[in-house]
Amino acid sequence: MNHLSPDELQALFANYQKWVAELGEQYLGGQRLEEEGALLTNPTEEILTDGPFLASKEIIAGYFMIQAADQAEANEIAKRSPHLGLYQIEVRSLVFPKMK
Repeated sequence: MNHLSPDELQALFANYQKWVAELGEQYLGGQRLEEEGALLTNPTEEILTDGPFLASKEIIAGYFMIQAADQAEANEIAKRSPHLGLYQIEVRSLVFPKMK
């Protein structure tokens, strides 16, 4: 989001708040990720990074969690996100273990 002006950031945040309000209980949460982190490749080696990924073309800047009946509904919700257009949104389901 560093490429946006203060006015653009304010407008994006206002649109985000409106989007969240419209989703109501379907919006479960979301958060921006810190830019610093670590890339772990094995138990004895740690690579500190200055971004979410080291040498990556795709960066995960944050996440949203929503409640949807299926993939199609989740896609439609994501299409209304004010972040789409500025950023790409990948829509994925969480895997829950099946309980007997």
